[in-house]
Amino acid sequence: MSDPTPEEAGRIRDWIRAEAASKSLEAIRDAVSERYRVLNETMEAFPPADLASTTGDEWAPIDAYRHLVEWNWQIGEDVLHTALMGERPGNPRPTFPAEREALAARLAESAESVWAHVSAADPGAFLDLTWEHPFFGQLNWREWYFFLGVHAFDHTRQLLAMKDSPRA
Repeated sequence: MSDPTPEEAGRIRDWIRAEAASKSLEAIRDAVSERYRVLNETMEAFPPADLASTTGDEWAPIDAYRHLVEWNWQIGEDVLHTALMGERPGNPRPTFPAEREALAARLAESAESVWAHVSAADPGAFLDLTWEHPFFGQLNWREWYFFLGVHAFDHTRQLLAMKDSPRA
C-alpha cells in the first residue's frame, strides 16, 4: 500500500472501523473472499515469464503477491487467536517460496483457517485488544479481519498497474 496522507489514512481508518462494526462476520468473510478471488484472477493473468520481471516498481508481480500472502497469513494468525482467546501471538511473518500456485494455496488455507476460528468466536469479544497498523493506527481483530480484504484490494490495484506497464 502506498503511504496515504494523514487525511487519507484517517478517512480509510474510519471506513474500516465502520465496516467492521456494522457487518456480520459472514459479510466480512464474503468481502475478504471476493477480494482474494479478484487478486488471484489478476495474478493468473500474468504469463509465467512476466511473474519475476520488473517495471519501475520495486517489486515484480510475484514479489507483490508473496508479500500479500505472507503478511495476510501473519495477520490472520493474530486475528484468529485474538478473536478466540483474547491474546495476540504476534508471530513473525512467515517466508513462503515465490511460486504462484503455492502462494495461492497458502492464501486459501489461511482464509479457511481464519474463518473456521473467527466463526466460532463471540463477534463482540476482545474488541478492546488492539494492535498498531503502520498507517491506520490501532485496530481490533474485527477491523484487522476486514483489513485483510482491503490489503488484497490495494495489491490487486498494484498488480493491475504492473500488468499495464512494460516488462523489463
